[in-house]
Amino acid sequence: MNPDPAPQRDGPPDSTVEAVRFAADIISDDVEGGASAPTLPRSAPPMDLLDPANIVLAVLVGSFALFLTGALRYEVTALGVVVVLVLTGCLDVEAGFRGFSSSAVVLIASMYVFGHAFTKSGLAEALGRRLLGGDATGSGQERSLVLRMTALSGVLSSVLSNTGVVATLIPVANSASRRARVPLSKLLLPLAFGSLVGGLVTVIATSTNIAIDDVLGSRVGEERFGLFEFSKLGLLLVAVTAAYFLGPGRWLLPDSGVEESLSDRYQVPKFVTEVLVEPTSELINRNVSDVDVFQRFDVSVLGIVRAGGERPVLAPGPYNRIRAEDTLILQGSPDDLLRLSEVLPLRQRTSVAAGDTRLYSDDVRLVESVIPAGSTYIGQSLASSEFRTKTGLNVLALSRHGSLQLRRLQDTPLEIGDTLLIQGHIRDIARARREREVLMLDEVQAPVAGHKSWVVLLTLLLVLLGAALTSQPLAILGLAGAMVLVLTRVVAPDEVPRVIDFKVIALVGGMLALGEAFHQQGLDLRVAGWLEGLAADGHSPNVLMGVLLVATMLLTQVLNNVSTAVIMTNVALSLSTQLDVSSRPMVMAVVAGSSLAFLSPVAHQANAMVMGPGGYRYADFVKVGAPLAVLTGLVSLVVIPLWWPF
Repeated sequence: MNPDPAPQRDGPPDSTVEAVRFAADIISDDVEGGASAPTLPRSAPPMDLLDPANIVLAVLVGSFALFLTGALRYEVTALGVVVVLVLTGCLDVEAGFRGFSSSAVVLIASMYVFGHAFTKSGLAEALGRRLLGGDATGSGQERSLVLRMTALSGVLSSVLSNTGVVATLIPVANSASRRARVPLSKLLLPLAFGSLVGGLVTVIATSTNIAIDDVLGSRVGEERFGLFEFSKLGLLLVAVTAAYFLGPGRWLLPDSGVEESLSDRYQVPKFVTEVLVEPTSELINRNVSDVDVFQRFDVSVLGIVRAGGERPVLAPGPYNRIRAEDTLILQGSPDDLLRLSEVLPLRQRTSVAAGDTRLYSDDVRLVESVIPAGSTYIGQSLASSEFRTKTGLNVLALSRHGSLQLRRLQDTPLEIGDTLLIQGHIRDIARARREREVLMLDEVQAPVAGHKSWVVLLTLLLVLLGAALTSQPLAILGLAGAMVLVLTRVVAPDEVPRVIDFKVIALVGGMLALGEAFHQQGLDLRVAGWLEGLAADGHSPNVLMGVLLVATMLLTQVLNNVSTAVIMTNVALSLSTQLDVSSRPMVMAVVAGSSLAFLSPVAHQANAMVMGPGGYRYADFVKVGAPLAVLTGLVSLVVIPLWWPF
């Protein structure tokens, strides 16, 4: 970055900063000349808002604000960042789009294919069920399950996406919880937090690690991380996290109980009612799909109880006919049911308060489900996505952040981590489980790991060995491994576009462009210069490393971790250059801080996904996560300068 020109005495300064220097020079000269009072400019000109550095700073603040408020989707914000930076001349076109063609994007896409192969082959779920099995009860079983859950999620997340690991293990944890009679709330936070620290074991574990590594590769004189370069730190933090949940962490976990039925948990009697079809009703001999009044008032027909002792028709199809004296089981908000009764006179019968007996049968089930990261239903409502038509499933209730959404259920946009109470035929539930747009939490038969599982394991092993023993780039090795999975038909070619989360691809590409502009305009040097002032005051590089780790960790709780990591990595590199110390410990502080997202359900998608099934509140993340964040942060600050000296 070119230094600021010295202010000229015969003309006005060009910026606010120069105005201050201009005034200081006048004061200094006048004092030396014995003048009694300095002569200051009457007014300083405004800051140049079109200066590229100011534009980049405004884009940075604006994008962080959008990430924080959620006013726009992450990928839209990231793409908008690139557009603004190129149109304003802060980056040329080539630099603006370089992030989308980087090795980081190729590697992230390849690892999504690997994650899908692990799930599709049943390997991850079979491994989870084997390691989390057992029917013993008591506190010893609870401690054992918590330990195994933390360790398993940490190990799997070392090579697979942590959100994918959490999505795979939530149903496994639910089954283990029922068998061992351990509250699910005792297992899911260890699952989520274990997956976060497990992302520190290898470079390929998270998109954040890959983005940081790409920033290193773009800087002259910096070396990329080796595949296992910080594995010892990640494994140590996995062990620390497991030990934490064996002791004080387990005592802090909330107890959601194990006896409550789904009807009680979702307060079914509040929005499910039974009505009798009178002999004079206009509904008689009409198909369920023909009665448009139900759709108009957002009321669903969950079942038809036939008169005369016939077998009830639960989750009726569109062609089931309504008869006289039938009892219809209707679902909707109290307001919707009241408005329906004003238009279509119906005589209410006893409420469905006795239990689930009218809502499930041998062929129809009530199950919980979770909206996972990457689901196409995110941002859509049940009505706009035509959920009932596509899946054949009825959504009875929706819970978000521990609170039931009882009003306008069909029109509520879905978010990551929303839990749905679903009624449906077993075949429809099985199909939805295979498609994985929603995660089913019911008890299922353990999958059998076949020959394709061995193909997945062998391919991943070859990729890891290639990275450890050769100098080939990780992106090429990952892409080669993904192609092997496609050529061996473990992953079908037409599945590849569906399994890659292009929202993450867009986010990483956009944030790499922002990081490049941040560096080109010297903003990282300015921040580093401010931090260097702390060193001038007698603070050691260890203290500055701690500042970087804590700042990164706090920003990660409220902002997107990829964007935080990219910006803080540029600051870390510039700070190490100005201090003339090794950049490795500074960058490792950013790597660690960006993974310690324990304090909020919105800090990471893994946290959001377990909130609903675990019945957690916001306060639970602070109560359980804050001590763990302090503990893992302190351990990181101790070992990083030992293993990566300055």
